Amino acid sequence: MVSHQALPEAVRRFRPTCPGCSATAALKDPARPCSSYDCPGLPADLQVTCAECMYDFAFEDGQVKCDHATCEEALRLESNVPTFRAWLDLLEAESGPAAAVR
Repeated sequence: MVSHQALPEAVRRFRPTCPGCSATAALKDPARPCSSYDCPGLPADLQVTCAECMYDFAFEDGQVKCDHATCEEALRLESNVPTFRAWLDLLEAESGPAAAVR
């Protein structure tokens, strides 16, 4: 697991800003921000959903349309999952245990 201090600064500072969205909303399950984490200003290190097939690597959800062992985009997105999970943990720590519904 990636520690909060090891997260890139852009990731540590990023919070969902869409109308009606919040850090608490990002922690709810199965609700996910924008259904694909396509928040304005989302750092590249937090991208976990394929823009082409909408496969979500963090939750292993969707229809796979490529070979994850060879697709460069899939490999990049899959490598972001530990950072994404550490970011969710950071949001949970900031919001308190009552905010986590996942």
